[in-house]
Amino acid sequence: MKHTPISPAWRPMRARRGGARRSQGILSGMAFNLCLFLLPIAAATALVVIARDQLYAYEYSESGARAIATRVARLNGQLIQLDFDRQNQWDDLVALEIQANDADAARGFLLSGGGMLPRRSANVLNGARDATDRELEVAAMQFLNPGTRQRYQDLIARDRQAPQSDAAIGDVQDFDLLARATLDAPENDALQFLLTGYAIGLGGDLSPRMQRGAAALLDASRREDYPQDFGAEVINMLSASMPLDAYRERASVEDADLRAAFQASIVAAEAGRVRTLLDEIGAMSEATSRRGAAALITHGRSLRDLPRLRLLAQAAGDRAAAAAKRLPRDGRLLQAASGELTMNQDLMSALIVAALALAGLVLVVLGKLTQGALQAWHSWRDENDDSYASELVELGGGPTSSWRPL
Repeated sequence: MKHTPISPAWRPMRARRGGARRSQGILSGMAFNLCLFLLPIAAATALVVIARDQLYAYEYSESGARAIATRVARLNGQLIQLDFDRQNQWDDLVALEIQANDADAARGFLLSGGGMLPRRSANVLNGARDATDRELEVAAMQFLNPGTRQRYQDLIARDRQAPQSDAAIGDVQDFDLLARATLDAPENDALQFLLTGYAIGLGGDLSPRMQRGAAALLDASRREDYPQDFGAEVINMLSASMPLDAYRERASVEDADLRAAFQASIVAAEAGRVRTLLDEIGAMSEATSRRGAAALITHGRSLRDLPRLRLLAQAAGDRAAAAAKRLPRDGRLLQAASGELTMNQDLMSALIVAALALAGLVLVVLGKLTQGALQAWHSWRDENDDSYASELVELGGGPTSSWRPL
């Protein structure tokens, strides 16, 4: 028996589509790998741009301030060690601040009562959402022990009669003494000398807020918990605005005017950055106090943290001063200040590339899933279709033989 070979026209269509499917598989695989390569690079670029250009804006708003104040109050609540004795421990914290004559921190713990007291008492304070800080303070005083309440009222009365001084950190005579000491002992810390020079106007006119900022910064630098990295950035900025080597060269001349030498050594562009720094810290001092601003500075890890610390002071006030004094320097307080991301061209480009790469990955995966489902459907349909068998023929032994199905 002789069989005739089946022409390509008789073969199933799936055999002829195999080459096209292989080409599509190669292209989709290349697209998937390209998107998989671009996505992490674009995402990393976006993070670098955000960190490099400091694109988070920490601006004050009423709604944001309430949220930040609530977060800071809850952070103060973490100072309570025994949950069953929250009210007495809260009272003890207030009493400790009264004993230390720190009216700002004591008031901060009173204002944080909604996050520190037991639930029933906290609900009373949190129930009045539109209450002012003064109204919250008066309401919280009712939960103090009578003795603590009386001492608190006495402390507040004394503080109002003799508020903490925000006077300048030095005068012309102080500057002259520090200038000679800097020339005689160049290895000494020059922070107070540089800040005093700015305070008396040798680096440009300072507003009252900047004066308060200089005083708070000097107070912070004298604390044991003053962060070294932050302090190094501050002294580098000040030294860049008034290079000490250039100053010593001018001031070492016989009969040199020490103040004129300071002014002549000022770098105007860098001095503007210093005034901005002092203004940020001064805003913290205005929102809390000189002592509160100094305590907040100790939670900064770099100069980039100053806008967040300023927002904390403006939004949470004395709550932030109390938290800054008692909480560990582990970054928790900084995280309470939430900023708003602003966009620039570099960030927009990186986000667009990341979005396109992610969309490409999703499309390739969906395409593969769809293709697999279709192939499964065609295979199932072909297995249940006998049309191919009826088209196969066998050639008989002679020219007169007829065609018949196999």
